[in-house]
Amino acid sequence: MKTIYKVIAALLLVLVLIGMYRAKFKNQSQVQDNSNLFIVGTNAEFAPFAFIEHGNIVGFDIDLAQEIAKRLNKKIVFKDMSFEALLPELQLGKIHIIAAGISPTEERAQKVLFTQPYLTGDQLVVVTLKKNPPITSLKDLNDKNVVVNDSFTADYYMSNIHGPHLVRLPTAAEAILALRNGNVYAYVTAYTPVKSVIEQNQLEFNIFPIEGTHEATAIAVSREYSDLLPQIDSVIDQMKTDGTFAQLKTKWGFQ
Repeated sequence: MKTIYKVIAALLLVLVLIGMYRAKFKNQSQVQDNSNLFIVGTNAEFAPFAFIEHGNIVGFDIDLAQEIAKRLNKKIVFKDMSFEALLPELQLGKIHIIAAGISPTEERAQKVLFTQPYLTGDQLVVVTLKKNPPITSLKDLNDKNVVVNDSFTADYYMSNIHGPHLVRLPTAAEAILALRNGNVYAYVTAYTPVKSVIEQNQLEFNIFPIEGTHEATAIAVSREYSDLLPQIDSVIDQMKTDGTFAQLKTKWGFQ
């Protein structure tokens, strides 16, 4: 009987060892599979950088990220989330990069890495309704409700301006709606996200450019994947040289 028990014990030990080996092999395979993934965080509410069209996420930054993944021979996966959630997810290493029209700032650069800016010169503007007197100075916004998009460059800029009462909303669409409904007096934003709306409704809005403001756009890279930074910068350089970048700018209405 003891011999039988010893045989059974030996068989059980072999089965356990086989199970452990298979689990280890499976985990290693998963790591190998995941190592080729390029996980891109975006906020698909910020045209023309990233937005939903016919049920798909499209936009300048989406095309850019896809081209980068293609040239790095990686499989791309997009994760659409609120803009406020992007930086925390990047810091935790749950996404590799952010492609969502994000601007480098000193505060953000303390937390994440940034590629070279690939779009520059997007001026901040004050949007108001035509029925109200046109803005000639930021002082005209004193004691008035002014909407900005939460955590965007205009939010940081206006937070240092004393006088206006800031209202923070997550998307450009919500900000324009608040302006149209009279819930706020003005909307401060970079020009590009509202360009199409303004051009289509020229009789509805006034535009006041804020002198000395120029928003730049770059890709934010997780410090957990810092090796990606020089690779992405190299791809951006290649795209600028071979004309791909110019094609994307033309496609999405950038000068």
